[in-house]
Amino acid sequence: MIRRNLRGLLLVSTALLQTALILPAQALASAPAAAQVQPVDLNPDLADDAPERAPGQKPEPGSLEEGIWVEVGKAEHAAKTSGERNLSPDLDAYVGGVLTRVTGRYSGDVRVYVMDRPFFNASMAPNGYTEVWTGLLLRCDDEDELAFVLGHELGHFRHSHSIKTYKALRDGQNTALVATMALSVLAMGAAANAGTAQAAQSISNATSGLIDVIYLGSIAAFLGYSRETEGQADTYGLIYTREAGYFPGAGARIWQDRLDETAASDIEKVRTSPARINVFGDHPLETTRLTALTRQDKLLNGGTPSTRTPEEAKAARLAYRAHIRPYLSAWLRDDLRRQDFGQTLFVIDRLGVDGEDKGLLNFYAGEAYRLRGGKTGKPDLDSAITAYKVALENPDAPKETWRQLGDVYRRVGDTPKAIEAFNAYLKALPDAQDAWIVQDQLDTLAKGDQPATPAAPAGAAPSSTGGLKQ
Repeated sequence: MIRRNLRGLLLVSTALLQTALILPAQALASAPAAAQVQPVDLNPDLADDAPERAPGQKPEPGSLEEGIWVEVGKAEHAAKTSGERNLSPDLDAYVGGVLTRVTGRYSGDVRVYVMDRPFFNASMAPNGYTEVWTGLLLRCDDEDELAFVLGHELGHFRHSHSIKTYKALRDGQNTALVATMALSVLAMGAAANAGTAQAAQSISNATSGLIDVIYLGSIAAFLGYSRETEGQADTYGLIYTREAGYFPGAGARIWQDRLDETAASDIEKVRTSPARINVFGDHPLETTRLTALTRQDKLLNGGTPSTRTPEEAKAARLAYRAHIRPYLSAWLRDDLRRQDFGQTLFVIDRLGVDGEDKGLLNFYAGEAYRLRGGKTGKPDLDSAITAYKVALENPDAPKETWRQLGDVYRRVGDTPKAIEAFNAYLKALPDAQDAWIVQDQLDTLAKGDQPATPAAPAGAAPSSTGGLKQ
């Protein structure tokens, strides 16, 4: 019976490791550390943390950790062979290179798999198996931010936080919390793999009531522990990535971006709830975390915060953009599948800060407004028109912009402009697979058979003028 129970707990732990969300974190700089500052001076909680593992360290034969490694190895095999794995050799080499730089002497213990999933997430399992999701790569402003996300995870890995968490649950015989985790993992794992955001939300909603009932009795202790461990990982990430030569201010920035993106959500429940940093929602992303990171950075710099010039910051963003530009279109298209268009527009606006990729970004801004306009009506559709027109002023605008512009003109009842846009699309892509559909639409419009466009629903939220901030 004991062995069966242990195996069940191991499976729960494995699932937890597979789906844990990365916390938005901090990438740090190469300035020399203040001579007298020790890690425990930055964060007193480090005094109670687990000892650091040695590079190349393996579990003791027959140990609990060995059993967990076996199960995590199965998860790694599934990720390695998953259809969602991004197989671009250039992207794999780039992300792997950042991981190698951050991990340093532990680089031989870790390997990374980039997964095509439109959520902010990364994880590093006890055996060094690491996942980075494309939703994270899309949301990083520069390599410094990505480096801290990986450095934060390295902190968990080097100090065996996953093993520590598992042992705390086991030794406390907290079966209620274990059951909660199992249910949460199953639900979020299914949600992450759902084909649409609506399906993912339905899966999450279907389990939320059960989770709340089971969780109430044990949530308080777990909340305290989680905050402590995550705070420790923040500090380790600050130290590791700073030693690797990354800019220390990037961590607080990406942390703030996560809070701001939450506030930009179209979903009221998301906007009015604290930003969350993992799939379980056990502890919110709080401003105290930003304050702690800023304070620790100052301590490492002898009392002054790390700074860099606007020109240096822009150069870092442009260098990172060069690495991710080939994937921007696919990642933005995937992000639209989440159907939180307010958050997608927030991401697009940040991507447009340097005036790069204006055609592509305005096209996807138009797509977000167009899709949201199916519910909100004319205000967002007008914004879509504006964004598409700005896109077409730039050489990198997809030719499909003309087709989408024509569709929105049709929906708002502007037949002459719809016909003009559809004709421009057929001229730009005469051999397009959907050319016959567009031609049929043109014939319908020319006959005057276009049905009346429904009015915007009462109380539709006002929209901005569309396009990116100039």
